[in-house]
Amino acid sequence: MTDPTIQTMPAGVATRDDTASTPTATPTIADVQQYMQNDPGSVRKHATMVLAIADYSTPAPEKFFGDDGLPFQLPDGYKQMGYVTTKGVVEKRSVKTDDTTMMQDLEPVRSDLSSSTRQIDVTFGEANAFTEALRAGLPVASWPESKNSKTWAYTERGLSQLPLYRIYLIAQDGVGADAVYRVEFAYKASISGFGDRTLDRPDTEDLGFTFDVLTDEKTGKQYTKISSVKTAA
Repeated sequence: MTDPTIQTMPAGVATRDDTASTPTATPTIADVQQYMQNDPGSVRKHATMVLAIADYSTPAPEKFFGDDGLPFQLPDGYKQMGYVTTKGVVEKRSVKTDDTTMMQDLEPVRSDLSSSTRQIDVTFGEANAFTEALRAGLPVASWPESKNSKTWAYTERGLSQLPLYRIYLIAQDGVGADAVYRVEFAYKASISGFGDRTLDRPDTEDLGFTFDVLTDEKTGKQYTKISSVKTAA
């Protein structure tokens, strides 16, 4: 007599035990140094650079590199500012969030982005005709023809609004076939702060600026960063 509590399976049909498999073990690391994926060639230093400024009315470039992988020369209207101090060009990004909390939780139950800002800090080591005109709050169209002119005069008056600019940065890391080129472009920027200016015996007359980077309503763009290497022999 067959026991009704025992289930029989047709021939060739696997049971649960027949299909059970051993979980795959996660591989371990025998040598962390050999396992690392670090690339010294991706460590960047941008000591060689050109920083240029143009009026906001000046057309923004559509392309920054040629087919040979090299950066284009500056378009008309963009003025090279000269030496940048060893403080370099500092890009600052910040976001602000608004948290929503509830009685039942100490931690926020949601967090919403309320603002996002980008700033560029740069201190020029040249007190030339261009950097002094920028400090005086003049549009680039009113600057002298040459930054190296030793004769200039600016009379500063009360300001109700500072001009809008475009900022064009070209940098190079390495030389020759190993060079890596970087272009960074701010489509719309305004001065939001000035560094202290010192006249004394041991220090150079450095001129520092903080720029707020805004969104260009003409293109919807705010900031572009592009990296490239030489591709042609």
